[in-house]
Amino acid sequence: MTIQLQPGQLVFRPGQKISAISSNRIALAGALLRGKPAQAAPLYLPRLYALCGQAHHLTSRLAIDAACGIRCDTTMQEQASLAEETAREHVRRIWLDWPRLFGRSDDNKAVLAGLESLRACPLLQGGALAGVPVSLQAFCSWLELAVLGQPVTEWLGHWQLNPVACMQDWVARADTFPAQLLRDIKDDALQLQPCAMPLLPHADEVGLRALARSIISDENFCRAPTIGGEIRETGIGSRIICLGKAGNMDAPSVISTWQRFGARIAELALLSGATLDNLALGSIMLAPGEALAWSEMARGLLLHWVRLESADPQAAIVDYRIVAPTEWNFHPSGVVAKALAAMPLATCALSREQEIRHIGILTAAFDPCITYKIEFDHA
Repeated sequence: MTIQLQPGQLVFRPGQKISAISSNRIALAGALLRGKPAQAAPLYLPRLYALCGQAHHLTSRLAIDAACGIRCDTTMQEQASLAEETAREHVRRIWLDWPRLFGRSDDNKAVLAGLESLRACPLLQGGALAGVPVSLQAFCSWLELAVLGQPVTEWLGHWQLNPVACMQDWVARADTFPAQLLRDIKDDALQLQPCAMPLLPHADEVGLRALARSIISDENFCRAPTIGGEIRETGIGSRIICLGKAGNMDAPSVISTWQRFGARIAELALLSGATLDNLALGSIMLAPGEALAWSEMARGLLLHWVRLESADPQAAIVDYRIVAPTEWNFHPSGVVAKALAAMPLATCALSREQEIRHIGILTAAFDPCITYKIEFDHA
């Protein structure tokens, strides 16, 4: 069966050991920016990549500044801006995408009730969307009422002590919209156990420079990235794993799909506090006029590499490449592809409707923003 893909769309083929995922996503940054002045990049890229546009703006700004030798450090304002956009995207994905991907979008009563609580979110008020910083106290109060159903410190304390028990107790007790959604998919999510090594090249400069060399030497790298031939995963799951391991050597090296959803809630709780440094944001100069920058946004680690004609803010862009989180998580041989390839073995007793639901749950756990179609070759 042939499927006509829309631009930027993935096609999933559950049960196929080869080509379980294919994509028509293309690299646009280089074609758009080549020959333009360096300062055009932070202006153009947020328009090209509307999802997480602020993250693209910040990462591009850092890349250009580092290439010109202006700076490689970040400001508190930039950290706060990244944290706020990340929290906003988490909220949007939970309310707007989870019901559709979980097969609950036809439950009008629940969806309408959820939208009422979404409208009250300070992150989505007019001032916040116009760039006015949100009061962390106001966001924290909304989070406790609309998501957690208890004080943030209590929920986070339980999560950090025992994530599995925290999730079980929370979804059983709370009557909030996210808790209701996750309560309904618990059994399905526990059947899905995809895992891969986390992507953490920004933890050291050696890893960053090796990654930059791969971006430069292989034009296909941005579409199918690897590290030393290994495919990694990036996103909330890998961030929470690292935070857990930092304070708990017994923390698991991988987490279940069920825990990945809890990790999104946990990051929302973390982002409602005063500490904003759990999201990495930075850059390095590779050579005069060349730099790599990165940021951890809602969907995972974002990488921008740029080469200018010279280390001058007015210099023209020679090349510009972006590695998005989607290309790691939905790599043709990556963590989601492997889960899709094995899916019929795990779901052979399920109906087609249930299998579609499992695919939606798996997608939501990694990147609910993506658009995809499903091609069934097994009947």
